[in-house]
Amino acid sequence: MQEVIISLSLSAEKYLEYYRGYASGVIAYDTLGRRVQLPASVLRQFVTHKGIQGVFRVKFGAGNKFQSIERVA
Repeated sequence: MQEVIISLSLSAEKYLEYYRGYASGVIAYDTLGRRVQLPASVLRQFVTHKGIQGVFRVKFGAGNKFQSIERVA
């Protein structure tokens, strides 16, 4: 299993675009500069009235398929 650390800062308005289905994936960059794409739905648990801010650990399984995400800071 591979894991990466990403930093996200999405406003509430920006996340609404994902929530409404205008976009299905969120693209971020890990601490090594690699591009990481996540299904927007996995971020729902972290949304506040200010949006989504924080540092997250993302785990991927076989075929780079999303497994889990957790806030680390």
